[in-house]
Amino acid sequence: MKTSKIDIDKPSSDLKHVKIAVVSTNWNEEIIKPMFEDCLSKLNEYDLEKHSFIVPGAYELPLIAQTLCENYDAIILLGCIIKGETPHFEIISQSISDKVLETSLSKNTPIIFGILTTNNENEAKERAAYKGSEFAMSALSVLDTLNKIK
Repeated sequence: MKTSKIDIDKPSSDLKHVKIAVVSTNWNEEIIKPMFEDCLSKLNEYDLEKHSFIVPGAYELPLIAQTLCENYDAIILLGCIIKGETPHFEIISQSISDKVLETSLSKNTPIIFGILTTNNENEAKERAAYKGSEFAMSALSVLDTLNKIK
């Protein structure tokens, strides 16, 4: 099993006032569940408010993220799209990516794109084992940076 290639610094700001939403998918649940648990475990190390939500698949993530922006300081989206033999992979991946970025910028809310886009199931399972904590730390790092700017 591979481990993370990135070492994200712990936030230096007080994050007690922070609310984070973690949204995961039912689709590819056997892959998402370890990533989701890893993400929540990392967030539990910090004294902050967090809530989790589940949607059917990755295509529903942008709508939920847009809605959650009203009440959360950061959103972490967790999903997995595995490449198949049709162009479905490219269409769904690009659509979601574009809408998540658009929402993050228009709502001025950090949205962490924790949606694995992999070539096969084995690759997805391998990455899911350690990516959850990376996505959690990415959210905390962005919030920490924003606190320093304000």
